[in-house]
Amino acid sequence: MNKIGNFWPRIARVYGVATLLLFSAAVCAQTAPPLGVAGSFAILGGSTVTNIGSSTINGELGVSPGTSVTGFPPGAVTGGTIHINDAVAQQAQTDLTTAYNNLAGQAFNTDLTGQDLGGLTLTPSVYRFSTSAQLTGTLTLNAQGNPNAVFIFQIGSTLTTASNASVQVINGGSNCNVFFQVGSSATLGSTTQFAGNILALASITANTGASISGRLLARTGAVTLDTNNAAICPPVLCPVITVNPLTLPNGALTTPYNQIISASGGAAPYTLALTQGALPNGLVFNPATGAITGTPTLAGTFAFTITATDANNCPSSRQYTIVIPGVCPVITVNPLTLPNGALTIPYNQIISASGGTAPYTLALTQGALPNGLLFNPATGSITGTPTIAGSFTFTITATDVNNCPGSRQYTIVIAGVCPVITVNPLTLPNGALTTPYNQIISASGGTAPYTLALTQGALPNGLVFNPATGAITGTPTLAGSFAFTITATDANNCPGSRQYTIVIPGVCPVITVNPLTLPLGVIGAPYSQIISANGGMAPYTFAVSAGQLPPGLVLSNASPSSALLSGTPTTLGSYAFTIQVSDANGCLTNISYSNVQIAGAPLQVPALDGWGLLLLIGLIAVLGGMASRR
Repeated sequence: MNKIGNFWPRIARVYGVATLLLFSAAVCAQTAPPLGVAGSFAILGGSTVTNIGSSTINGELGVSPGTSVTGFPPGAVTGGTIHINDAVAQQAQTDLTTAYNNLAGQAFNTDLTGQDLGGLTLTPSVYRFSTSAQLTGTLTLNAQGNPNAVFIFQIGSTLTTASNASVQVINGGSNCNVFFQVGSSATLGSTTQFAGNILALASITANTGASISGRLLARTGAVTLDTNNAAICPPVLCPVITVNPLTLPNGALTTPYNQIISASGGAAPYTLALTQGALPNGLVFNPATGAITGTPTLAGTFAFTITATDANNCPSSRQYTIVIPGVCPVITVNPLTLPNGALTIPYNQIISASGGTAPYTLALTQGALPNGLLFNPATGSITGTPTIAGSFTFTITATDVNNCPGSRQYTIVIAGVCPVITVNPLTLPNGALTTPYNQIISASGGTAPYTLALTQGALPNGLVFNPATGAITGTPTLAGSFAFTITATDANNCPGSRQYTIVIPGVCPVITVNPLTLPLGVIGAPYSQIISANGGMAPYTFAVSAGQLPPGLVLSNASPSSALLSGTPTTLGSYAFTIQVSDANGCLTNISYSNVQIAGAPLQVPALDGWGLLLLIGLIAVLGGMASRR
């Protein structure tokens, strides 16, 4: 009675834990079952509990309604006592039945029937096997950072694990919240590392060396042990500890190096250590700050491992490689100079680097940009609108992937007030179709050199603008009025613009079409006649604008300045039609062809041989004689 009396306080604590688990899990679709008194048992059998070897049980061990527990010693029970069909064991079996039925009655989310649990990574849910379940390898249960995450496996018949199999709970979960409801018996292979609770209808067997972080609870059958370790709810398994960063930049001889190693994912504080390999000569690692600092003194490739261990002694490592090139190349920062700016005028320039191994890291390492301007290291752009006049000197440093640096000092002068920049001339002369055009644009009033640009509108067709010389040249090809703007920007980025208009008169030249008349056509005989144009701007377009071509004939372009009227006439008659001709500038002319004759085919006379010719002569003579007698 004393054992039972001393046990009830522990039972109260167990009920409290179970109630807390139930409350925490209530937000999930699946819930931990109420284990009651059974929650304090690491091992609970229905018929017998037997042991071979030096098994260690951390928690209560009991049997009910059976009365046989053997093998203790050599087995040992710590943190609890042995209960042989006493009131505690009987109540534990009653509560085990309730918990078993609770697990069996929860709705499943995923059917894993026929799949091996080994190699799977599962999230909190209810999983079902309609028959048996097999675990070969590692089953990973990802709690996703929720310490109250619940995993339930409903197994229709047997659960079997292979030798060396394991169940692992990661990312903040608890082994206490993993439940395997087994419809008959469970067998854990030798050296299996099992996390979770097995609630089996029949028996449970743990083969040699298997360890259990949870509970083995059998309703009707035996629990058989062989040199096993079983403990209730140890601390949460280690989370994934990440050592940062993923990689370290390379270094360079004689160039100072400074990088910080940190860790995340576990419980702070972390302990950092260089556990394998060696840093480049001249560099040192500070475990207290995670800093790798110093100046490399020897070229080469250096591989090493940094290990981070969190407050719960959970470790993780990352291997790094730092390359120290023998001699750094010359890293050139571009451009050579930057243009000056002006108050209230937007500024935009790009800094780049070359000569080393990309990608490059850009930084403003000395001095300051003009007020209102910003430097973007990711793109190399200097942008903004200056707000204060003055001369500003600063240094941009580019570092390549091997940590080889190169710098350039720049000076940008921001003019206080922009002078009036005048674009010359005041106006431009008009042009003419087919007549070469040549005019020069220039600028004055600011600080040379000037940058010229066509900033709005468009030149007449056929003309081009050369920003380097300011020349507008070419030959107009289309009549019209063309407005455009030329902007000049001086060395201080002060702008000035002028709008121009060039008129290309629309007077068309005289376009002549030949021939003026068309030859006779004959039915059935091929017809071909070139119709040409001149006096305008080739190429010409030919089209029938009125009337109808003789049936069988078509009009098609033959060359840039001619068309071909061709085909085989099919219908006798006289035809009239008009052909419209337009040149490249859209200048038009028409030519009308009237009384184009298509004649019939000539009469065919059959050829006569000698006898036929004699007969014909005789016939003519007879007819002549008859006519004379009349």
